[in-house]
Amino acid sequence: MGKEAPKEDDDEGEEDAHATAVRQGSQEADAGDGGKKDIEAEIQALIAKARSRIEAVRSVEEENAGRLKTLQTGFKDLKRQQIHVAREQQQKIGEMQNGLQN
Repeated sequence: MGKEAPKEDDDEGEEDAHATAVRQGSQEADAGDGGKKDIEAEIQALIAKARSRIEAVRSVEEENAGRLKTLQTGFKDLKRQQIHVAREQQQKIGEMQNGLQN
């Protein structure tokens, strides 16, 4: 019934690309300053990717919080209605018992 967060199918491809980039980055690190810049660029890219995922999680969390609030309100209303119907039911039972005794 509920919506699940979509799985990212491209995670495996990204991980493979990341592993390749790390290998290339470590090879380039031996080359001097150019390698360090590549590593820094890769780190910045990973940080950006992590931030985007965090934002996606936050948006899902906010959406779920809204749904939770709606459900809480709905359950409170349902409980109130249930109590009202139970009172009416007991009243009718009492009326019927009085009718039988007369």
